[in-house]
Amino acid sequence: MRGIRFHVSRTLSGTFAYLVETEASLLVFDDHGTLLIEHPWPAPGTKYVGSGRPKGPRGPRKTS
Repeated sequence: MRGIRFHVSRTLSGTFAYLVETEASLLVFDDHGTLLIEHPWPAPGTKYVGSGRPKGPRGPRKTS
């Protein structure tokens, strides 16, 4: 959208997402019509919008 790549959660991989572009933001819906996320448009010149988390695995899982 507008030449910007948006990060999508790995949990949504392989599913359909529906995008609605508004003046202020990009809305992402699942196939049931549930709003998953609303991203405000970033500053001009931005090419990628991430999740705010580092790339890669989260580390070893704790077991109790």
